[in-house]
Amino acid sequence: MNELSVTDQETILGLLRLGWSQRRIQRETGHRRETIARYGVAAGLLISKASKVATDPSGAPDPDGPASAPAPSSRSRSNCEAHRPFIEGELAKGRNAVAIYQDLVEQHGYVGAYNAVKRFVRRLQPRVPNVKCRFESAPGQEMQVDYGEGAKTRHPASGKYRRPRLFVMTLGFSRHAFRKTVWESSSQIWCELHEEAFAHFGGACATIRLDNLREGVIDPDVYDPNLNPLYAAMLKHYGVVALPCRPYSPDLKGKVESAVGHTQRTALTGLTFESIEEQNAHLTRWNERWAFTRIHGTTRRQVREMFAEEQPALRPLPPTRFEYHRIVERRVHLDGHVEVDRAYYSAPPRYVGTTVIVHVGRLWLRILDLQTQTLVREHEITQRGKRRTHDEDRPKQTPPKIEQLVEKIARHGPACGVFARSAVDSYGATAARTLFGVLDLVRRYGPQAVEQACTVAAQANSLRYRFLRMYLQHHKATQPLIVRHKLVTPIEDYTEHLKLNLSMQGESP
Repeated sequence: MNELSVTDQETILGLLRLGWSQRRIQRETGHRRETIARYGVAAGLLISKASKVATDPSGAPDPDGPASAPAPSSRSRSNCEAHRPFIEGELAKGRNAVAIYQDLVEQHGYVGAYNAVKRFVRRLQPRVPNVKCRFESAPGQEMQVDYGEGAKTRHPASGKYRRPRLFVMTLGFSRHAFRKTVWESSSQIWCELHEEAFAHFGGACATIRLDNLREGVIDPDVYDPNLNPLYAAMLKHYGVVALPCRPYSPDLKGKVESAVGHTQRTALTGLTFESIEEQNAHLTRWNERWAFTRIHGTTRRQVREMFAEEQPALRPLPPTRFEYHRIVERRVHLDGHVEVDRAYYSAPPRYVGTTVIVHVGRLWLRILDLQTQTLVREHEITQRGKRRTHDEDRPKQTPPKIEQLVEKIARHGPACGVFARSAVDSYGATAARTLFGVLDLVRRYGPQAVEQACTVAAQANSLRYRFLRMYLQHHKATQPLIVRHKLVTPIEDYTEHLKLNLSMQGESP
């Protein structure tokens, strides 16, 4: 009889301890079942055929067998029964069957299989069924929304097949759903999909239940979730209240979870599309032909019939769609303005040095209080480098001084006066620094050079101090240093003073 190597023997015994059948071990190792049984019997992991109680096909004891052999019981005794106190104690600590099996092998010399321990633990701890609560919604009360995965579709950029995101919104009462696939997602795309769904339904429900994805909830919390500001503004425009699910509780929106699974299994499984438009056309056709006319498994009613009952209860849509905008935080500078896209917009003086919320639209910009979220100032969008300043935001004490600076600059030439007046009209009270800069250029380069620079600036339509300074640096030389000045003592006076000191000390100069 050929003997297996020690490694093969340990492999067979280890698989037997895991509860593997002889047939499965044969497929895995390639050894015959007779060989596996021989090593298992020798290790006490299997019972030999000779030691089994012989019975005939009718179940009667074999007359040739021992007369005192007991009849087999309907439920065999577990080999873990001897370790019951230990197992019960470990279960009370919260340990699982795997950990208990490992401790039995290492500490108590257990040679049985893991499955025996698992079955014994199962008997000691019967499973308590997890009873679910079914949420019923009145018509127009709630809708649910979620993302899933669409079918494989050829990506237009890479040419490879990828799975786009599947957007599904379901009405809680009728189970009528809107379905659409998109390649990418963002806060604005998420909101636009909501608007398409509202238009598809012809209205919106009072509340919407969603998961804690970043497009909708930026800070999940059990008691105080923080919604994405753009998403919250869009829902407010439509009069809808968001109800984010508690973290790790997707069953609270089970209707849309079921709708996503139904769409994937029935409409998309096994299909491949060459474009996302083709997949959306397929979803629209399938939704109208099959999903909308089906008998729902829970309500036992047709979805179309229930939607006809729910649609009058939906909230009417506003006359205009939501206007999308960016939401950023900005700090109000010392000049009373915030900087957005290299342009400057005034805020009330009390906000200087504080942070405000800025909503940036396509044609407008709104400044909101950080704490109360109330509107404090609204501006039209201006060009880069320009300023928008409300008269109420200009400091009250500076206009007389500004006018004095303008008059002083205008004395050096008409172009200088035009430049100074234009700077005040554009920047208001904050133009003082620009005017002081012009006066400094007059001191360094002379009135004629600055007058010429202001003329060129007017022709170039650039009323910025930087333009004047760069023009003068490249086209004019600075004024020569003055040899004598009324505030500087002449060098001859220092010479006479030195001679006098030396004579008083008796030294020759």
